[in-house]
Amino acid sequence: MNRFTTILFFALVAELALGGGGRLTAFGPISLRMILFSLALLTTLFHLVKGEKIPPDYTRLLLFFALASAAALIMGISSGAERTFWWQDIKPLLYFLILPFFALAVKDITYIERTSTLLKIAGVLQALAFIAVLLLIHLHIIPFLSLYKAFLRTEEFFFRGELTFTYKGFLFLSIAFLFLHFTESKYKLLLMGLVLVALLLTVTRGFWLALLGTYSVYYFTRTVSSSKIKAALFALCALAVILGGKALVGKTSETIDRVQSQNTDIPTSAPKATLLGDRAYSDNGRLQQITEVAKSITPTSALIGHGFGNGVTSRPVHMEISYLEIFHKQGILGLALWAYLFWLLFKKYRAAPESGFREAFFFSALFIFIQSLTNQYINNPIGLSMILLSMVCLDVLKKETA
Repeated sequence: MNRFTTILFFALVAELALGGGGRLTAFGPISLRMILFSLALLTTLFHLVKGEKIPPDYTRLLLFFALASAAALIMGISSGAERTFWWQDIKPLLYFLILPFFALAVKDITYIERTSTLLKIAGVLQALAFIAVLLLIHLHIIPFLSLYKAFLRTEEFFFRGELTFTYKGFLFLSIAFLFLHFTESKYKLLLMGLVLVALLLTVTRGFWLALLGTYSVYYFTRTVSSSKIKAALFALCALAVILGGKALVGKTSETIDRVQSQNTDIPTSAPKATLLGDRAYSDNGRLQQITEVAKSITPTSALIGHGFGNGVTSRPVHMEISYLEIFHKQGILGLALWAYLFWLLFKKYRAAPESGFREAFFFSALFIFIQSLTNQYINNPIGLSMILLSMVCLDVLKKETA
């Protein structure tokens, strides 16, 4: 059974790292992610029946999760929320239940080393595939429209005009970059450069901002004085992305449009600033969601939320900012759950011995927490799985040297 658990664990991690939102391997309503998740739960049950145990702090975390989820579900159902809506809210959060499986599957440093290698390979493969597809499009080997129609059906891809696109699984480009940086690898700088080029070509400000923020925190926590200078530089770059990212993407769009128009005989109007996506629309959408959540706050909702299934006018189901959705639907109680999770993660980071693996797992999890300020990752399987896996791996690192 232990061999089956190991195979299942690495299959599950590989699918999470490569599979995006899980719909690429879907067979009707059933996806490979659901199958692997179900097998993991059954395997966990088998190990627990045999008498194996998980650490007490994991049990407390799961009980806290059950309490916060039950409160939000009761609030949602009692307020008349549609079943489809509250189920869409709670379904991705059920991935929290993968924690005992991770705790039982990751036994020693060997698993950590292999997981690290797997995450790096996944990120490099995504970078290579992404750059290759862009080349095929722009060399007119593959018609853009054919690719667009094929990708659009999956609901996993988002296009920046006809120039580039992003994929839900590209979160693992940044994670691979962090693992390449903090751990030893062959051709380390070359692979880091490849992944970084791919990240830039996604034209996704959220990824850039979160990665810069993560490095700013990393260098700020170092004791070497020069690290504080690096932390300030990364923080300034992150601030530049916040203040000038929209303008930069707009100017780049206009430049590309101007060059394209000069190579055709078709007269054009003013160069388009939205060729790489309408950043103003996306920013205004987030501001609108914040305004609508603020207007709907009541004393009760501030504490336990409006409940699952109760969104806002502009976003009836999921919001772009994870913490905004958590507060709206689960209140301070919901935010406290994620704060407790981060505290446990940080506690295990501090307890683990210094190593590249320690830094890679913790700062990858931190990256997801920061990324969730602009996009929904901590409360869906893509990001949540990495946070929980990081916590377990940090715990194992601590035990290895105890």
